Amino acid sequence: MDLISYLNYIFPSLLSSNIYKALRKKDIRINDIKINKNVILKENDKIDLYIKDNILFNLPKTIDIIYEDNNILVVYKPQGILSNNEEKIKNNNLIEPTLEDLIKEQYPNIKICHRLDRNTAGLIIFAKNNNSYIEILKGFKNFNIKKEYIAYVSGTNFNKNHEILEKYLLKNEKNGYCKIYDYNIKNSQKIITEYFCLKSNILLDYSILRIIIHTGKTHQIRAQLKAINHPIIGDPKYGKNQINKKFNIHKQLLFATDYSFNFKKDSYLYYLNNLNIKLDKKHYTNKLGSD
Repeated sequence: MDLISYLNYIFPSLLSSNIYKALRKKDIRINDIKINKNVILKENDKIDLYIKDNILFNLPKTIDIIYEDNNILVVYKPQGILSNNEEKIKNNNLIEPTLEDLIKEQYPNIKICHRLDRNTAGLIIFAKNNNSYIEILKGFKNFNIKKEYIAYVSGTNFNKNHEILEKYLLKNEKNGYCKIYDYNIKNSQKIITEYFCLKSNILLDYSILRIIIHTGKTHQIRAQLKAINHPIIGDPKYGKNQINKKFNIHKQLLFATDYSFNFKKDSYLYYLNNLNIKLDKKHYTNKLGSD
């Protein structure tokens, strides 16, 4: 394997432009020898990188706080960064900083309440105390928290501009891949996915969807949109290579944009029912240059 391919594999968030920049500056050494070009690696080669963590892991320079009060904190997670430390352990990458790590630098006792896929951007909720943490977890479980997303998908030929899809999702525990079925099969889970087609670009053959999930299962949106032949543009797992290459997008254009709440009156977080926490449109509009 060549050096650049290896670095892309080990550090998936490291931008290719920064790899080439490091080569030009001779900030990469192999077996203690500075190099300035891509080379083929040999077994047992020692690689030293003189690249800062924020570049190596493509970390945000600042954390964009969307909402904060005495009980919760809602922040924007950009593409490419892991949500929490459970993901870090799962990916066997104990040196990679996560969004949870970055937030804990400022809020040491805070708890992350849920996660987004590495390459899904959008809103993540943190709890500042244990009561809030318990209520947020219960809120997700009991559907007292409404989650909305924006997705850029391939194709414009929707039968309806608004549809609620009730299907069944089966996850392959070995490879993490999820498939959608019209009927209940062994070990599958029912999923409900609602979409509104906001805009279609016939010339470039893509659409922008507003999505509401009424269940919260692994890769629900990504797998469901693939199943109706409208995969998310840039999705490396459920998308189509030729479509991703056409748009030169290789991270899924999926964004968690809105949270609204419907807690019971006796809930510790009942006051949040008056809020609709929304992501600034600058984070998810004009992604293909023609919105």
